Amino acid sequence: MNGTRFMTLPLVTLGCLAAAAGQDVRPAELTYFGRATVKIRTASGFVLYIDPYAPGDYSEPADLVLVSHGHGDHNRVDLVKLRPGSVVASAPGAVPAKGVRFLSEGDVFQAGPVSVRALAASNKNHRRGETLGFLVTFDGIVVYHASDTNYLSEMEDFSKYGIGYALLPCDGFYNMGPEEASRCASAVKARVVLPIHSSKSELFDGKNARAVRGAEVIVLEPGQSTPLRP
Repeated sequence: MNGTRFMTLPLVTLGCLAAAAGQDVRPAELTYFGRATVKIRTASGFVLYIDPYAPGDYSEPADLVLVSHGHGDHNRVDLVKLRPGSVVASAPGAVPAKGVRFLSEGDVFQAGPVSVRALAASNKNHRRGETLGFLVTFDGIVVYHASDTNYLSEMEDFSKYGIGYALLPCDGFYNMGPEEASRCASAVKARVVLPIHSSKSELFDGKNARAVRGAEVIVLEPGQSTPLRP
């Protein structure tokens, strides 16, 4: 794991167990590109990009692309190579309509091994309904990408989803700052928090990212990855 952890790792990992059994098992992995851009690869090799924009390695073709809203630092689907049969899903109007599945709050769909639920997101810079958060579930792993948002009362109900990893913005300008992001982490009862969109204008702000608090916090700088565990 290449990011900064604020809590220690378990002594026994899935990789160690697999090695002991003589198996070559590659766990699911999340790579942070910067801003709100992430790539997730499941253990079976299904590839998902969320809010493509930041520079990074887009060479792996996507099976699924999710776009939270139509701002130019979130919707660069043109950067992504699409596999035949891939799905592009977004908030209404976030990307050109051809072949895109437009979502509303509460919509749920399945793409291969991945289930996606569209969740509420909003603040003074992002009107409700024009931006969405995403709950992504696969292989017993639940990832919540909050999109551009501030704290919403609905987040108190998100704990029912069993969120393993919460990706929360914390730039304090377009979105909530670290203190409010910490409140969101507590509300959704995330097992692990990964700060995203930590800077007003750059890809990453380490000061803001490291100020977010949660049960466990992993700070990834652009280009760094972390395994995802159930």
